[in-house]
Amino acid sequence: MIVFEKLASQVNVEKIKEVTTNRQDAMRGRVRTKLSDGEDLIINLPRGQSIMQGDIFGPSEKGDYYKILIEPELVIKVTLDESQSNDLIEKAVKLGYNLGNRHLEVLMEDNAVFVPVTIGEEKVRKILESMKLPISFEPVQKVISMSSKGYHAGEEEE
Repeated sequence: MIVFEKLASQVNVEKIKEVTTNRQDAMRGRVRTKLSDGEDLIINLPRGQSIMQGDIFGPSEKGDYYKILIEPELVIKVTLDESQSNDLIEKAVKLGYNLGNRHLEVLMEDNAVFVPVTIGEEKVRKILESMKLPISFEPVQKVISMSSKGYHAGEEEE
């Protein structure tokens, strides 16, 4: 069993192995998974710390490092119909209010809002339809991770 309680400070890039986890475990800072060799890997960060996309832990007794990749998840991509630019700000505020009032998690990126379907895709669709706003929405797979600034796209920056 391999257990880590903090990020690696120095890394041997030749010994990095990738490990996937879901967003919920990463947010909790606690991951338990089986490695390809059958050994258990446990990451248990202090309370309040999250695991970010690309974080590296290690080294293990064998000198290996483990890079965390957060799995893509189903989200609903929501966009406002910009052709009806009249009162676009008001419509955006109403969308934000309605999503926030229901305590739904969101990621804002460019001109779209991404809503994880943790309460179920059908429930999220019904909530969006009930708003009677000029929006379009579609299900997509996306990596989402946490930062001190809130949710953000989990893709690594170049």
